[in-house]
Amino acid sequence: MDSMISELRVWPIWKELKHFTVSAACEDSSSNARTEEFCRGLIKDLSWDCKVVRHTWYFNQLCVPELRAITASEAASAQLIIISVHHFEILPDGVKDWIRLWLGQRNNQSLVLLALLDPVYEGFSRALEGYLQDVAKRADMEFLVAAEDSREALT
Repeated sequence: MDSMISELRVWPIWKELKHFTVSAACEDSSSNARTEEFCRGLIKDLSWDCKVVRHTWYFNQLCVPELRAITASEAASAQLIIISVHHFEILPDGVKDWIRLWLGQRNNQSLVLLALLDPVYEGFSRALEGYLQDVAKRADMEFLVAAEDSREALT
């Protein structure tokens, strides 16, 4: 188990759940692969009888208002929301609108916001991390960032 997850305040609660929902917004197929890899590790560490449901949407899908409304509703009831991107300075408007929608619909189930980001040397954006951290703070969610250390990525 990744130590960052096991240190969350909600981890003891998650370990007891029988149903766990993840809502993910991914930039493209490679950022989706990073999300899938993270979820595989998480699933291994949850209770063996926990049913994990994962909804994954690409940024271009979140730009469609009808889809954005559906996905925001899913995210509002998820325990974990993942945003997986490469090196955006600012998220696309459709993604920011999606975030605003699920923030408004949240029913206190969205307990953790996880940003999966590229390593620093590939254009990691501190502004994006700051924006997502602010989102988590406004929603009273725990916030995690997983970005490879450039030293590890180079070896």
